[in-house]
Amino acid sequence: MLFIELFVPKGALSLQEREGLAERLTPARLFSASEEGTEHIAPDSGVGDLFASLSHVVVHEPETWIAAGGPGERRHFVVNVHVAAWAREMGEHLIAAITRELVEADARGAETQVLVHVLGVPEGGYGIDGRMRRSSDLLEMIEQARTGSPAEAPPGTFVDPVCGARVPVETAVVLEREGTTYGFCCSHCRGHFAKRSAPAR
Repeated sequence: MLFIELFVPKGALSLQEREGLAERLTPARLFSASEEGTEHIAPDSGVGDLFASLSHVVVHEPETWIAAGGPGERRHFVVNVHVAAWAREMGEHLIAAITRELVEADARGAETQVLVHVLGVPEGGYGIDGRMRRSSDLLEMIEQARTGSPAEAPPGTFVDPVCGARVPVETAVVLEREGTTYGFCCSHCRGHFAKRSAPAR
């Protein structure tokens, strides 16, 4: 559920190199990237398939590109990541993972400059198959895409019961329910779970 635009200097990369960079920016790659030794992935294959089917990576080569201070010796990459507004909570992970992938892929390494913009699509601004989808609709699609029961959480992590993401205990959004502590990747997954699992009145 990401739309990623990568801007590269015109003529700087071959078609094969551009395709290689695009592959590095797919959700499957970005969310399997390790951050401080902890994986942030959706372990359920159905959720991964849903993300893959609704995500796109486009590489642009602008005719004109003026970087402040001139081109110098650094290669510039600019990335726009369009996500549902609630998913902006993933911004820190996305920025780190995208930067790491592009720097690793570029032979210039430390001489590579990567600028990442995480842009939230406003509520009601996301459409699939001609229908507007709200955050709650997207979360229901994610939950329905799961093909099995939640995976067992590795030590020091929770497995989000809505989207299946593995989340470090120290950064998880938590909910106590009937003596059980649940951990979530974001407040929206928590809210969705809380509504669905609320005791009947």
